Amino acid sequence: MKNFEIIINQRVIDAINCILMAEKGLTKANLAEKLGIKATKFSEILNKRMVAGMDVIQNLCILYSISAEWLILGEGDMYKTANTDDSAHKSDIIEAYKATIEAQQKTIRSLDRQIELLEDRLNEENLGGGKTATMTG
Repeated sequence: MKNFEIIINQRVIDAINCILMAEKGLTKANLAEKLGIKATKFSEILNKRMVAGMDVIQNLCILYSISAEWLILGEGDMYKTANTDDSAHKSDIIEAYKATIEAQQKTIRSLDRQIELLEDRLNEENLGGGKTATMTG
């Protein structure tokens, strides 16, 4: 994958995650179908093993008012701002971003705790007679 493809694909993933958070009850399988792709391809895109094609980008722009300029160039807002009367929609987007950030922070805290526990285990094993440190799950 080329660098610009990776960057654009990350924006596609960000847009998809925002859509999933903002639209209650929308599943990944439903969204894949709406975007016109199979669930397996959708999963590959989300897992960064495949880049989204122009068909997916076009459908995101048309169906969900995602800005093509933002997706491709990284400029402007994620959502098209054709209506100045869409403050409720923006509020949903903000809430989705907040939920995403909170989930990521929770994951980071959990990983930090795991690192601390592993470091403690290594220190205990190294102090306990110079044995070779081995980790088991």
